[in-house]
Amino acid sequence: MAKISSFPLDTTISKTDKVIGTDSVTGATKNFNLGAVLSLVSGTVNVPGQDEIDSFEFDQSSASSTWTITHNLDKFPSITIVDTNNNVVNGEAQYQSKNTIVLNFSAAFAGKAYLN
Repeated sequence: MAKISSFPLDTTISKTDKVIGTDSVTGATKNFNLGAVLSLVSGTVNVPGQDEIDSFEFDQSSASSTWTITHNLDKFPSITIVDTNNNVVNGEAQYQSKNTIVLNFSAAFAGKAYLN
């Protein structure tokens, strides 16, 4: 079997390049696309049977006093809400399920909700 040091060095890395690794479920040796690895590490992909995505960003672009958020984190996340000027806003959160939250505010505004 060849040693890794015997292969030539690739100085132009791309997301379509592949690396070799071991599948944690089957134990089989597999090729992994660097783009898929990057997505997993950055938390933008959910791998069934593996750790869930840790966070979700919700953008409420139109002013509303009620925001309904479907996040698919499969948990009851903590929430930070900001308006369009990045001021933290307080409201009432109602967890409808592990994947849906309804936020109620005393006044309508646009902004973002960060869930983790």
